[in-house]
Amino acid sequence: MAILTVEGKQFDMDDLSEEAKSSAQSVAFCDNKINQLEAELAVVKMARNGFVQRLVDALPSVEKKLAAKKTSTRKTTATTKRTATKTADKSNPSTTRKRASAATKKSTTTSPTRKKSAAKETIEAGSVVE
Repeated sequence: MAILTVEGKQFDMDDLSEEAKSSAQSVAFCDNKINQLEAELAVVKMARNGFVQRLVDALPSVEKKLAAKKTSTRKTTATTKRTATKTADKSNPSTTRKRASAATKKSTTTSPTRKKSAAKETIEAGSVVE
């Protein structure tokens, strides 16, 4: 003897009409399907979180970008110093130091426009929002 509970009331399944039995089976099927889908959803959410983490790990970090830019600035500065030195060797030695010093200051100074651009890159490179 199977007991069906609906809205706090208990019914004997053997005493129900065929329509009521069929509806009870449909409700049970739907409940089982909902539980199955909720379990699948939990698995898919977990997989998604893993993929998001892999994506974040695969993206270049802001620090790496800034370090790469600093390295290229340093290379430019060194090249500028060498060029200024070679040019100055042909002329007055005191001018050489002034030119190299001026070239160094020019290439390492960050313009206001560049600062805004760097700030924008930092904001855009934030973590993935779910």
